[in-house]
Amino acid sequence: MKERKQRKQTIIIILLCILILLAGSALFFSLRAWNRSQACTDLQVSQDQIDYQNPLDKVTDEDAYTELMGFGCLELDLDSPLIYLINPPGNEVYLSYDVRYEGQSLYKSDLIGPGKMEDFDIYSRLDAGEHTLTYLISSYDLKDKTLLWSGVQQDQDILIRK
Repeated sequence: MKERKQRKQTIIIILLCILILLAGSALFFSLRAWNRSQACTDLQVSQDQIDYQNPLDKVTDEDAYTELMGFGCLELDLDSPLIYLINPPGNEVYLSYDVRYEGQSLYKSDLIGPGKMEDFDIYSRLDAGEHTLTYLISSYDLKDKTLLWSGVQQDQDILIRK
């Protein structure tokens, strides 16, 4: 009889622990969703964006070539000091960029619409030589600006000639 009573108490304690864990999990996930929705209300569409016109085309006396959105090594100088943060025309999301160098953020864009881009003068921020920039890219819904994905990281090699 005593064993039966202890077994009931043990089962009741286990059930109470499970209920507490379920209630805690529900609270945690609802607070997380609420925080995520609150964070998105502060986002603004960039006022600095311009129409995408493939500004990366460069023509010299020797050759013509195109640098495509972070692929290859960009050569920058006083006449061509900018990098371009592009949201291709076919996208159906906003993009935001965090441009980093050696772990430090150099520039954070607002939301860039499809077919739009922002430019950033990296030439005046870094010394002459070879550098590797890291772009941290996030995607947001066009209607309500909720975060769709983040954490995309793209490296870009640049050569600055001064």
